[in-house]
Amino acid sequence: MWPERLNEYIVDKTLELTPDFIRNKADVIPVLFQVSLLSDVDVRIEKISDLFLNFLDRITPYDVAFVYMWEPQNVWFCRGLQGEIPDSIESGDIFTCMIREVAKPLLIKDVSSCGVDPRDLPIHCTSVMGLPIYKDTKVVGCLELFRKGSEAFTFEDLILTKHLLLSSERVIREVLSSEREYDEVLDVRLDVPQRHVLLDVLHQYEELARRMGFPLAVALIEIDDPERFGLYQHIPEGIRTIKNLAKRIQEGLRCYDKVLRYEELSFFVILPGCSPTEAVTALHKASLRLGADLADTMTIAVATMPDDAQDAKGIIHVAHQVLSHARKKGLHIATYAQTEMVRHVNSSLELRLKRILHAGPCSTALDELLDLVKIQCQADDVCLRYEPPGKLITWEGNELGYIQHAGLSQEICDWVATCIAPAWAFVLGMNTDVSDWYYGVLSTASLLSDLRAGCPMGYSLKISDEVYALAREMGVGDVIASQWATSSLVANIGYLGIPTTLFTKGELTPFDRKKITMHPVITTRILKDVAVLDLDGDLLSSHHENFDGTGYPRGLRGEDIPLSARAMRVVDSFNAMVTPRLHRPKIPFKEALRELCTMSGKSLDPEIVSLYVDVIGS
Repeated sequence: MWPERLNEYIVDKTLELTPDFIRNKADVIPVLFQVSLLSDVDVRIEKISDLFLNFLDRITPYDVAFVYMWEPQNVWFCRGLQGEIPDSIESGDIFTCMIREVAKPLLIKDVSSCGVDPRDLPIHCTSVMGLPIYKDTKVVGCLELFRKGSEAFTFEDLILTKHLLLSSERVIREVLSSEREYDEVLDVRLDVPQRHVLLDVLHQYEELARRMGFPLAVALIEIDDPERFGLYQHIPEGIRTIKNLAKRIQEGLRCYDKVLRYEELSFFVILPGCSPTEAVTALHKASLRLGADLADTMTIAVATMPDDAQDAKGIIHVAHQVLSHARKKGLHIATYAQTEMVRHVNSSLELRLKRILHAGPCSTALDELLDLVKIQCQADDVCLRYEPPGKLITWEGNELGYIQHAGLSQEICDWVATCIAPAWAFVLGMNTDVSDWYYGVLSTASLLSDLRAGCPMGYSLKISDEVYALAREMGVGDVIASQWATSSLVANIGYLGIPTTLFTKGELTPFDRKKITMHPVITTRILKDVAVLDLDGDLLSSHHENFDGTGYPRGLRGEDIPLSARAMRVVDSFNAMVTPRLHRPKIPFKEALRELCTMSGKSLDPEIVSLYVDVIGS
């Protein structure tokens, strides 16, 4: 039994994700989506602690964690204990008993003031948080988190952890289901073709990788000795069926890696977050666990996204190319880089842009930025030089050097030279304002995003200018108006995280549309650490929300949409109509103005529309 005084720390409040909460926690909310996509990933009962605790590390820091599962078998897990393991850890503690009895969350911000005898505490701690774990509507376990001397747990921590557990419920149901067949976990039923299953699963991982901004590696493993490893023949070393072979491969990998049967004697392995080098290392170790004799009968092809391909279908195609190359060269394991094939030019550029911003002001980052220009514009060469030939770049009367642009149009080169000048000047010590570095990089990225989406060059710059004018018309001060303008300039760079093919293909599938509507989230993810420019995060994340709640990505309505985002939505809507795009011509000014008035009060804020009409009319 627990002290009655602890009852006041039981949380009866509704722990919901409100729009304001999501906006304030935009950096960690994607983790909840990541967990929700794990329903197709094998997470065995002995790995269930990884499911919670690895993700909890990213949303709610803690020092020690306990996980208790009571049904269908009584098991427990812990992390963070160092020389202080309680004698009664297997049976739980006072907090375990409370949560099991009342089936409600518990939050103690300051343990020293809660009246509990220190001897009754499982470990020395200063703050405690606990939540029940549900299967359907039944409590089947609990999660307890402890902090020692660091900042106390908050109500926001409790909300995030609760929704992390809710997002995990489908996986918990699968993990705790009795008498599961391993072929159901690994998708290796021998009577069902697996190619369509693979594509469905890859789509989920693709979306997850784009949301979280990490690479996705896949491997195609083929058995080279069909007579020895036939489906119904005896397989030595205890591996008697293809199902067990898949199981053995899975056991050598991480719990959230995925193994699927692909063809009769081949498997696909999905490794989230792995670079080519990391994937090769992991697969080499996993194959050696099978024994050298068995490993020698396998050929393994590795491909990654977004470096080698831009979508699920593309990465399957690339994996087959690598497998063919490995067979020809007699390689046990090969990567796409070894094939020396030309990479796709329309792959996602998001990760590379994030690396440039993370690297900070340096010549290497500038070279990387111009390589993005070369890829997006399919030029032969774009680079900086200190000697002719090339276009001369100047900054405030100083000659910086030249930009060489083989295969790049003169118009695009002029735009790039203008955008990159302040950043190059900072690298050379001719400019002391570090914000000019980031502004130069991001204005170049903005230019690339315009081209990627099929807009004329300078489209985002025009939006930026008009947002500033509208903000001043709305009575916003010059500093905030400038912040809105800069944010509007870079608001669509999330398009760089979306394959070019989606902007050029005819009819879009629902999955294609969903990818495109993720660009505000991608933009926010790319720019979250660029504090120097003091960007408006509300505008970046919500500039496609509609006044009537039909927008994306969160479906905000009315005044729940930040004012800056409502203003840019008006400006962007009108300019999208009067600007020619790849899929349609521009709409005449007067016709677009009538359409803008029709949208007023529906998708657009009517008061802002009225002010904007005055701005463009003047």
